[in-house]
Amino acid sequence: MLKLLLLFSIFIPHDVISLKILIANPILGFSHVKFNAQVADVLADIGHDVTMLNIYHIPLPNLDKLVKNSNVKFIEYRPTHFSGMKNEEHTLPDFWDSIYMNNKIVACLSLPMVVKEKWEPTYSELLKDKKFFQSLKDQDFDAVITETFELGGFYIAHLINARSVIAIMSSVRYPYTEQLFGQPPTLGYIPGDFSRMGKEATVWDRLNDIYNDFFFTQLHQAYSNMQNKLFDRLIGYKLPYWKDLVNNSTVFITNSNPYLDFAAPKTANIIPVGGFNVQKSPKQSLPNEYQDILGENTVIISFGSVVRSYEMPENFKSGFVEMFKKFPNVTFIWKYERDDLEFRKRIGPNVYFKKWMPQSALLADKRVKLFITHGGLASTMEVAYSGKPALVVPLFSDQFHNAMMLSRHGGSIAYNKFDLSKSEKLISAVRELLENSKFAENSKLLAQVLHNQPTDPKQTLINHIEFAAKFPSLKSLVPENNSNGFIAFYYIDAYFCIIAVICLFLFLIRITFKKLYCFIKLKKE
Repeated sequence: MLKLLLLFSIFIPHDVISLKILIANPILGFSHVKFNAQVADVLADIGHDVTMLNIYHIPLPNLDKLVKNSNVKFIEYRPTHFSGMKNEEHTLPDFWDSIYMNNKIVACLSLPMVVKEKWEPTYSELLKDKKFFQSLKDQDFDAVITETFELGGFYIAHLINARSVIAIMSSVRYPYTEQLFGQPPTLGYIPGDFSRMGKEATVWDRLNDIYNDFFFTQLHQAYSNMQNKLFDRLIGYKLPYWKDLVNNSTVFITNSNPYLDFAAPKTANIIPVGGFNVQKSPKQSLPNEYQDILGENTVIISFGSVVRSYEMPENFKSGFVEMFKKFPNVTFIWKYERDDLEFRKRIGPNVYFKKWMPQSALLADKRVKLFITHGGLASTMEVAYSGKPALVVPLFSDQFHNAMMLSRHGGSIAYNKFDLSKSEKLISAVRELLENSKFAENSKLLAQVLHNQPTDPKQTLINHIEFAAKFPSLKSLVPENNSNGFIAFYYIDAYFCIIAVICLFLFLIRITFKKLYCFIKLKKE
């Protein structure tokens, strides 16, 4: 018996301390909410005391089942203007083809205002709720985890004097925020939308990189500054600048995976955990209705939950109609969210419309040969781990990065959404992915790499959250020159001095030779 107790004690972690963790969860986009729910599950599963603070900006439905662990606690902050509002799907059809969302210059002005309309009413009430903030203070959390795309969590952590703040991002690498943690600029490492890389890149690709990098930075800066000014006004005094609050985090956890994402420099406090939430089991149950639908060659189509298929412009739909006709022996399953009888009449019997489909289980089925997707990060991760080729049609935000990131491994094609109306081009891309064996081979190789990567993303997530809670003031991971201004950071002043000395030296040599020449000439005369 004693031997059994000793043997059992070997497997008991002796230094595990349950942390009291608050996850600030702004209800603004479904993918962000789902990501935070998965982080909560991972932490609660190993025994941490996790509380989700759901800050409602829009009344999203179907959120009650996202968190699986019953030990996770919830604080639901619903402002009074929510009374009488129905839970409904909030979609953004303008991302299909509107100039206000698809032109980066115009989007710098329009997009922050669109988002501001969603979160301003909520914070106008929340920041004045002293009882709410006191209740959070009384719970004495060890750490606050909050996303960087919406800054409310950082200000809440500041107002309750949180001991540790952990920055997290549900998307891939976010260069503008990562630079606050000491990362060098990624220009040249991460391409702009549909830019070629390496030896194939031309001067136009590099100009496109600069254009995308500059206006993406301006968009994020405008969005963050707007939120910062709003909080100052609502709270009644000047709060810390948003960059300083974000930079106070010990680590910045991103949903990137170094074996999938672009190779780019990063500092030790930027932690990639992409793939921690992917279902890796190849055996997944598939509803019986799909057993009858699936053919030997099946293509599944989904454009996510924010931008819907039924809101697609008619000329884009026409491109799909023509493409379906060219592949009568292929089965297509399309996540199409409305009963559109008129559109259904234009579609052949090999196309099935589904308002929802078990995407992960379908990708695990060997009869599915291709995934046509918008390139949301969850879908990108799932198709990468499944080893299936993909036609990635990015619609907005990080989806362009995801499309380029996946296609560089040779198993997918990044496709411009404005070319959906060009049926011949769409048909050519689908045919290439279905018939060229290199795409299937490269996809399987990528899946093998991801399944055999030497680090476990889930354990990496756990380790660094526990580390950041234990050492909240650790700043040695941030490069010393990160606080320098533009001139000092790039050594412009030092290079100027070197150039000035060289110019002075050349000038003195010129004067010396000139005088020497005059002296010799005079002596000869």
